[in-house]
Amino acid sequence: MLTTQNDEDHGNTDARHTPSSTHDEAEPLPRRQHHFRLMDRYYRQVESGRKTIEIRVATPPKAAVEAGDAVVFHDRDSDQERDVIVKRITPYASFEDLLNAEDASRIDPDVPRGELLSNLRAIYSLDQEALGPLVFEFDHRPARPGLPLPMTPTKYAQAVPHHTVYGCLYVRDEHDRPVQLRSVYGSRQWQFPGGNLDTQGEDPLRTAQRETVEEIGLQLGLDAPGLLLTHFLHAGPHMPLKKVGLIFDGGQLTADQLRSVRLDPTEHDMWAVHDMAAWRELMAPTSFARLDAVERARRGQGPAYLSTHT
Repeated sequence: MLTTQNDEDHGNTDARHTPSSTHDEAEPLPRRQHHFRLMDRYYRQVESGRKTIEIRVATPPKAAVEAGDAVVFHDRDSDQERDVIVKRITPYASFEDLLNAEDASRIDPDVPRGELLSNLRAIYSLDQEALGPLVFEFDHRPARPGLPLPMTPTKYAQAVPHHTVYGCLYVRDEHDRPVQLRSVYGSRQWQFPGGNLDTQGEDPLRTAQRETVEEIGLQLGLDAPGLLLTHFLHAGPHMPLKKVGLIFDGGQLTADQLRSVRLDPTEHDMWAVHDMAAWRELMAPTSFARLDAVERARRGQGPAYLSTHT
C-alpha cells in the first residue's frame, strides 16, 4: 500500500513480544509486533475488512517480518490502531509482477487495478522498488490480547438485569394437533412440556428433555430436534424477571405414546390434544400467541423469534 519514505525506515518493529489471542491456542503464544502507518482511507479499508493485503518494499524492518507476526496498523490522521496477524509474505521483483499475481481488490478495493501501479510508482522511487516489493497478506484474527473487562464477573452479574431461561418441547399427535399440559399454578395456563434452567450444567435442550420425562413420563427429543422458536418474555407485575425460552421440535407422538402419558400432579392436572382453533378458545391471547408462532415456525411460515408481555 501507499506509504511514505519515513514510514518505511524507522520505528516499525517492536522487539518486545506480545501474547496473541487466537482461538485455537490453549495458552497465548508470543508474537513479534511490527507497526505500519496508513493513510486514513486505507486504514478504513482494513477496519471494514475489505483490505487484506498490504504492499511495502523490502527495507530491513519490513524484510524482518515473518508469517505469524503481529502487525499493528496506525491511522496517520488519528490515534486509532488495528492489530492483525500476518498470514503470508511474498516477495516480487517488481510492482508489475506483483499486480499480475495478486488480487488487486484485496490491495485497494476502491480503485481500478490499472490505477494501482500508478499510485505505487508515485510513492516509491525506482531505487526503492529495486529493494523488492513485498506482499503482506493478513487475516482478521486478533494479534493482541483484549482489554480488561470494565468490571469483575461478580460486579457484572450484580449490575445487569437478571432473567431466567426455559426450554420446552413442542409435541403433536399423529395428525399434527398440539399436545399441551394444564398447570396447577397461578392462572392455570396450558403449557408445553419443559421448564426453567435450574440444574447446574444443563443447556435448554437438556432441560426440555429432562422436564418432559418428569412431567409426562416420556423420553422425547433425543435425535437433535430443531429449534423452532426463541421466545422473549418481558418482566411484569406477576413475573419480576425477564425470561428467554427456546422451544424445540419434539415431533409427533404415536397413539401408544399418548396412552403412556403420566402427569406429575404437583405440576399439571390435565393434558389435551386439540386443533389450533380449539386451542385459541381455551388459551389466553398471549399464551396462544406463543403456540401460534411455534406452529407457524414448524410449517416454515415463521417467525423464529417472538417477544411478548405478561
